[in-house]
Amino acid sequence: MTTRIERTARQKSIGQVVLFLVVTAIVVWICVENSAYLKVFFKEPPPATAAALDAAENADNNNQPIATPYMTITGDKVLNTGVQEVTTYDGIIKNVSAGYYALEVANRILIVKSSRTPSTTVGGELGSMPLDLKSNLFSPGTDPADEAVFYPLLLDTNYRESGWVGAFWALLAEALFGFLAFRSWRRLSGQVEHPAVTRANAWGDIAVTSAEVERELETAVKAKGGGWTLTQNYAVKNARLNFNLFRLDNLVWVYKKAIKRRVNFIIPAGTTHAAVLIFSDGHAEVVGKQKKVDELLALASGRAPWAVKGHSADLEKFYKNSRNGFVAEVMKRKSAMR
Repeated sequence: MTTRIERTARQKSIGQVVLFLVVTAIVVWICVENSAYLKVFFKEPPPATAAALDAAENADNNNQPIATPYMTITGDKVLNTGVQEVTTYDGIIKNVSAGYYALEVANRILIVKSSRTPSTTVGGELGSMPLDLKSNLFSPGTDPADEAVFYPLLLDTNYRESGWVGAFWALLAEALFGFLAFRSWRRLSGQVEHPAVTRANAWGDIAVTSAEVERELETAVKAKGGGWTLTQNYAVKNARLNFNLFRLDNLVWVYKKAIKRRVNFIIPAGTTHAAVLIFSDGHAEVVGKQKKVDELLALASGRAPWAVKGHSADLEKFYKNSRNGFVAEVMKRKSAMR
């Protein structure tokens, strides 16, 4: 008969495998739905003529989608309009991300958005000309005949940017969830045990431990935070797709960590706090509000008075260079206290 600890560990492993399959299915669905875009992403858009621009203009004027938005146009001359796209980060850092150029095509003008001066043959995504761009190109009182020379369209040569961003996030998601799924599959197939199960087996009869953990979760909860629950004798994490388990009796070091958050790696955006609990057989990091983190640290410290409290560079160096020695020193103090 399997214990509650073993069943919970298995359920979380199954959940991680299922999540990976769901993420993969979503990525495949997105690729299928955007197959037309993927074709031009890996190849240049097909060549088109002024007639295709006229058809696109007609569709745009009638508020209809452009039949073939990705195209390569060859014109006679390219001129810089002087209008630029400026990206501002938090009102401080400004960067010219693109310019707008006039491409002469069969006695008419097509506006091209590009990060550098384009040649007379240029490919991109065709769409409606934004209203703010129109106001920059045509000042009030512009002769309608002069404005009519311009197609009310914009050819964006940076159409691959969204594809690169999408590919990055898709590959990142596949790599992350794929790693978790591979690890979970090894646990489900019996190649390795879940760390919480391995730990519980090392403490003695896993059935006794499982019953005690279950009882304490019902009657002896002392604090909760960051997905963790601290009982009289255990630290338990039972999140949607994650499960872990430690004995407070094995606690050797506790300290608070402050994590400074920044926007775009520059602008300060507050501080996140975490209670770091180092055990002789693993570690846990409980992220939460400062008050909750302080409560968890006080509880853990009171439950394990032998544990080292607070952080310093020397303690971190000692722990990293000689983890076994660090644990041995704390265990000596624990024995002396008892």
